Amino acid sequence: MIGILSPRYKLPIHVIQIFLIIIVLVLSVVRMFKQPAGAPRTRANTMSLGMSAKSLVLILYQLLTEHVRALQRWSSLKVYAILNAMEIVFWLAVVFLLIQANINFCSGLSCTLSWIVVSLGIVMSLLAVYMAVVTFLDFRNSRSKKLDMDDSTEVQSVQSYRAPTNAPETSKA
Repeated sequence: MIGILSPRYKLPIHVIQIFLIIIVLVLSVVRMFKQPAGAPRTRANTMSLGMSAKSLVLILYQLLTEHVRALQRWSSLKVYAILNAMEIVFWLAVVFLLIQANINFCSGLSCTLSWIVVSLGIVMSLLAVYMAVVTFLDFRNSRSKKLDMDDSTEVQSVQSYRAPTNAPETSKA
């Protein structure tokens, strides 16, 4: 695969995702501690913390199983594709809940931080779309290569089989 959907871009995108997740974590913690006095406690306050922690674990799983030899037996391109596809939905849920909470009550620094987390959630969701497409294509290409290898070994094994001949060898006199 060449171009923008090449698997060689997975590591830089994962690094960008980790950086953005850490920013979301910090902003969410600050937002929780700087709540105005009359602000209601909702799931939106803790949702971004939970999704950030989950995303960090999933990205670390992908990075470690791809790049650490001792952990490579747990790597699976199919699992990577599924996890990255689920990330899209999870980050969109964070965006939806934060927007809903901001519509109900929004004031001061907490409001500003919420909208920043909303924008970072949208960026994280877009990066998850990109990673889902890349890992799905990587998975599909690996399956087609495996099927091609299986077909070529089957053809080679059929060609290498020769029926024994009972005819004596003739020599030239």
